[in-house]
Amino acid sequence: MSEGFTPPPPEHRRLPARRLAWVGGAWLLLVGLALLVVRWGVRAYTPWAPARFPPALGVSEVADVNQRPFELEDAAPRLREAQRARLRGYGWVDRDAGVIHIPVEQALEQVLSTEEGARP
Repeated sequence: MSEGFTPPPPEHRRLPARRLAWVGGAWLLLVGLALLVVRWGVRAYTPWAPARFPPALGVSEVADVNQRPFELEDAAPRLREAQRARLRGYGWVDRDAGVIHIPVEQALEQVLSTEEGARP
């Protein structure tokens, strides 16, 4: 052999059993604590009252049977036309107080005519 050469230390043939036991025990303890925290969370966030079945359970019903076809649905256009008729016509807002409504175009003309003198 040459001078100044030192051979590497011998390798250990045994596993560090004590260290493995500590790591395994710590891991099991950590998993156990995590399970306890999860169990506590489940108990803390479960509802107090038991779940009940909905009242309509067991009643045979298909949603499409009770729904009107869109072609026959005319509530929105009728409502829109009633609102337009109210905007274009005269009527009572409060008969006892003597309050009426007038067509919106006429109301705008009156507001603009009164403000016309006030503008600089």
